[in-house]
Amino acid sequence: MEEEKKEMREKEEKDQKKEERHMGDGIFISRKSLWLAAGGALGALAAIGIGKASKKIRPTIVGAVKEGYAFKEWAAGKIETAKEDVEDIVAEAKHAYHKDIEATEEAIKKEKEILEKVEEVVEQKAQRKKAKKEGE
Repeated sequence: MEEEKKEMREKEEKDQKKEERHMGDGIFISRKSLWLAAGGALGALAAIGIGKASKKIRPTIVGAVKEGYAFKEWAAGKIETAKEDVEDIVAEAKHAYHKDIEATEEAIKKEKEILEKVEEVVEQKAQRKKAKKEGE
């Protein structure tokens, strides 16, 4: 168990050394840090470039943002419509479910009434038969 932990630590150290780059005078920078710095520099250049070119490209950017906003509104409308449709379907399903339960309850009540009537008729016939046998 301890050997496995030791091997894992050694592997992690090797991986970290592979990631680092020597920049002279004892300065080491990892690959992740290099990519982060490069991304930040590109972002800063883009911000400066947009600031300078904003007078020329501003109408284009406004048009693109307007189209993006229009798409967002269109998508929101479609999503709202779909949501309402789903709510309607769920409401219909609940109504149908409760209606089925009521119909089942009614059927059970009618069956119970019929069985009670049949039981009464059978009991009456049994009593008649018994009375007939006793009368003989």
